[in-house]
Amino acid sequence: MIQFTLRQLAYLTQTAQQGGIAQAARQLNVSPAAIASGIDKLEAVTGLTLFDRFPAQGMRLTRAGEEFAAQATMLLSQAETLDRHASDLASGRTGAIHIGTHHALAQQIVLPAVLAFRESHPGVRIEVVEADYPTLIEALDTGKVDALVVFDQGFVSARHKCEVLLKLPPLVLLSAEHKLAAQSQIELSDLADLPYIAVSPAGPGPSYLQLLQTAGVHPEVPFQSQSRELVQAYVGKGLGFTLVGFSPKQNLTIEGDPVVARPIKEDIGHYKVVVARTRNAVRLDLACTFLAACGAVARSTIAKNHQEIESL
Repeated sequence: MIQFTLRQLAYLTQTAQQGGIAQAARQLNVSPAAIASGIDKLEAVTGLTLFDRFPAQGMRLTRAGEEFAAQATMLLSQAETLDRHASDLASGRTGAIHIGTHHALAQQIVLPAVLAFRESHPGVRIEVVEADYPTLIEALDTGKVDALVVFDQGFVSARHKCEVLLKLPPLVLLSAEHKLAAQSQIELSDLADLPYIAVSPAGPGPSYLQLLQTAGVHPEVPFQSQSRELVQAYVGKGLGFTLVGFSPKQNLTIEGDPVVARPIKEDIGHYKVVVARTRNAVRLDLACTFLAACGAVARSTIAKNHQEIESL
């Protein structure tokens, strides 16, 4: 167990620099008695004679005192660095944030939030883990991530607390060459005889296909993939339609085929995008600030979607 204090080390180093207790006391703005007592206690707990004392001439470090004082100076410097780092952490100027998310949300919400956040917090390191739902839940429960920005696929309320960022009604994604692409809204009856391209389920909760089926539409499913990009590529080739929360960037698939996203006239439900934390997690100011940036991006996304729909 460490038996001396940083204050005692400061008294030691300052006395060595100034050559005497009185001078060190003036420099540190404390009483000479406090410094003398601090050095006496330091010598007592270390078992070292740190100074040779010369009446009327001051004090000089012994050989052991020189070695000890050199280490004390390094330790005090490290303590000052740690103190500044703690201050930076408390003020949000530095630190690390670990966020888990889905691929689609990484593109649409998390990435824009990262770019905006880094402008105001350049000293903060942000680490984003993109994975499937079960992997993300494990990362959250084991503390590998501070929070998740994900679709709500059924969190356990006893373990997790969720804040809704936005509600996403599904959009119909079609090839731009499809006859329905000219419509501003798609009716469920229009989809009845069209093939559906499905994303393989990656966790609990209803899929978009199940939302359709619950609404009474039961399309054939000739293609299915774990890759959303590949599903959209099938759509771009005119092989069927799918439902999405966000349309692809520039309304193009990875194959370069143009696609369009259209709202469904009927209400068949929606997906919630949430921020999820564990109930026993320590609330970190940095993470909260970043998640607020995600919320701002989500609100901007909603407004943009509404504008695009109204312009159709």
